[in-house]
Amino acid sequence: MWHIVQMKPIGVFVVVGAGAAVWRVIKLKHHVAVICLVAGLVLPMTALNCPAQTAPSLPPGIQDVIKLVKAGLSEEVVLAHIKNTGANYSLSADQLIYVHEQGVTENEIKALMGAGSSNVPGNPVSAAAPTPLLTSPAPTPPVTAPAPGPAAASYAPVPVAPAIPMAPSAPTAQPANLDSFRMQLAPYGTWMDVPGYGLCWRPSVAMTDPYWRPYCDQGHWVYTADGWFWQSDTPWGDIVFHYGRWYRDSAGWVWVPGYDWAPAWVCWRHADGYCGWAPLPPGAVFKPGVGLWFGGRLAVDVGFGLGADMFTFVPYDRFWDHNLHAFLVPRERVGIFFGHSVVMNGYRLDHGRFVIEGLGRERMAAFTHHEIRVEVVGGREGFRGHEEVERRVIRDEHKDRHDR
Repeated sequence: MWHIVQMKPIGVFVVVGAGAAVWRVIKLKHHVAVICLVAGLVLPMTALNCPAQTAPSLPPGIQDVIKLVKAGLSEEVVLAHIKNTGANYSLSADQLIYVHEQGVTENEIKALMGAGSSNVPGNPVSAAAPTPLLTSPAPTPPVTAPAPGPAAASYAPVPVAPAIPMAPSAPTAQPANLDSFRMQLAPYGTWMDVPGYGLCWRPSVAMTDPYWRPYCDQGHWVYTADGWFWQSDTPWGDIVFHYGRWYRDSAGWVWVPGYDWAPAWVCWRHADGYCGWAPLPPGAVFKPGVGLWFGGRLAVDVGFGLGADMFTFVPYDRFWDHNLHAFLVPRERVGIFFGHSVVMNGYRLDHGRFVIEGLGRERMAAFTHHEIRVEVVGGREGFRGHEEVERRVIRDEHKDRHDR
């Protein structure tokens, strides 16, 4: 009996003790729930009150690369754009992290930083731009040896004159537009409506001379700050050889208007002992800040689908002549030289200017055994392209040296 009486309070005590423990657990869970609820309300408010991280200042060139990446262009296209601009940058850790977060790949960042090159500061400083100086063009990559052909004499490289400063910019020129082209070209040819191209122009000489072709007759090549420039002797050459494109139909050559300026819109080829060039077709489209596009991709050293019959080939030692027709490779042999040639366009962008190096200044000096000077660049009234590249006209000094 004693044991039974004693067990009852123990049982009550156990029950009471267990109930207290359960009550403490319930209270603890309640406190945790309250804490979680408060944290859920406070933390978002804290995040809203925290200022967003400010994007670091970036040079315009890197901003352009980010635009291309966000537009969905492939790494190959972005790398080609970086190569064409020729600029390299010194980036801080914050800039590198930000650029990477924008989707720029490691290969693209390495190309922007350009190991071993003179770099542009990552934080640009607003200042008046100094008068630009002509710099020696970038070395042209080695030429892949063409198929066996007639051996050509080897020439030692010829020293070239140092680059000279550009002349002051010309006064603001009127924008290039179709109305201005029509008015200036009307006396020298015929305007016609071509399906797919719209209004196009055929020079009168192309209708009377079946052997006439662009960038071959009534003119010659000179080297300038913008690369190889076709110096035309005709009153209409300043338009049709520096704007627009050319194609050929059954009646001869036709010019398709365009509104972006270049020293010469041509494709260049190198053969053993010979060089060749051809007018670019209408499908070659210039995009400001990017370069030439053809067939939906960036065009650097591509042939633009041009056949052998579109090219003019001359021996290197006759490249400087003012009467190229006397030294052209005969039509029946053009296909042979075309088949043994390689494309060497040398296109690049230099601070917004489209430069056409072709075979390059140093290589041409060696191949032609001729000193190549950068011709004096001056300005006069004329047109400018949609990308605001000023039209430059060359003061010809080659002719005087050639005639001496």
